[in-house]
Amino acid sequence: MATVSAIHAVVSGVAQVLSRAYQLRPIAGISSKFEPVGVSDFKKLDGQDTKVTLMLYRVSHNEHLRNRPPATLPTGRAVPLTVNLHLLATVWADTALKEQSLVAWTLRELHQRPVLDRGSFADSGGFGPNDLVTLFPEELSLDDLSKLWQVLTPPLRPSLGYVARNVMIDLDSAPDAEPVVATRFSVGDATASGEGGR
Repeated sequence: MATVSAIHAVVSGVAQVLSRAYQLRPIAGISSKFEPVGVSDFKKLDGQDTKVTLMLYRVSHNEHLRNRPPATLPTGRAVPLTVNLHLLATVWADTALKEQSLVAWTLRELHQRPVLDRGSFADSGGFGPNDLVTLFPEELSLDDLSKLWQVLTPPLRPSLGYVARNVMIDLDSAPDAEPVVATRFSVGDATASGEGGR
């Protein structure tokens, strides 16, 4: 379970994992960076630098846990909010060889190492030792891609869709007592009810 910085920690962590892997197993003759970007950063990219960017383009509630009623864990902490992060990995390069080689390298790397743990994140985001985030390929249809790229503005680039599943975000601590939801007052004359002589 993690703090509100969990989403940023996951996106940055995927970029960091790929960057470390590329330092150990680079493609001969191709220098590349791996960077997390936001939408505003994405619109400024022009493909002059060879890189792979990771952008969060959608967040969805985990389909298996979204209807779970509020509860508390045995530790007394509230059950966390669980979300899935939809990522767009995009290759920026000036030649077809670089583009296609980096697409294949990124696909292979994320296929071989799809599970991220707390050690994968530069900023731990409050993740515990047992918290795992799993990356799954997400098939983006031509329609999905064209709609995304119309909004994002730069010319279409080779892109891969991934879902980081089961990112848990801690809720605020539960109060020590239940909240007051109703009040009942009765106003009356004590003598009228026969209690005045006591």
